[in-house]
Amino acid sequence: MSLGKTLLYATIKFQEYLSMFYLLYVSSAVKLMDNDELLKLHKLSQKNNEKSEITGMLLYQEGNFMQIIEGKKEHVLELYDKVAMDKRHKDIYKIMSGPINKRNFNDWSMGFCNMNETGYYSNYEAFIQENIRLRTFEYDSQSAYNFIVKFNETNR
Repeated sequence: MSLGKTLLYATIKFQEYLSMFYLLYVSSAVKLMDNDELLKLHKLSQKNNEKSEITGMLLYQEGNFMQIIEGKKEHVLELYDKVAMDKRHKDIYKIMSGPINKRNFNDWSMGFCNMNETGYYSNYEAFIQENIRLRTFEYDSQSAYNFIVKFNETNR
């Protein structure tokens, strides 16, 4: 390979490394989590994600999680590997991932919603009325992505 092609290849790989990346997955909790456990998990996630400049949203409903994480590709993939090893999860399924031009969740080191507790807030009503089951997105990746991004926009 010529020096010019090598430099071009290295430049492209470096730009990929620096670009924003997202990953969306669903999983099930090994056991149902109460609100205190979920809040502890949320606080720990926020703390850890700030260090790695990761943003995103975590939704919980009836023992199921849906999470989108975004940041540098390397950091996002490292976090997903940690999640996959976390004994609190089972049936982890990566719905979709890829590069993005900008963050969708730049206001959140990790947004969180316990959808079991949202009946008191009218701005969540449309989502709850549809009786969302996070697992229903497992095979419809674009709908899952659209759902969590729209959920964030609607409920800030």
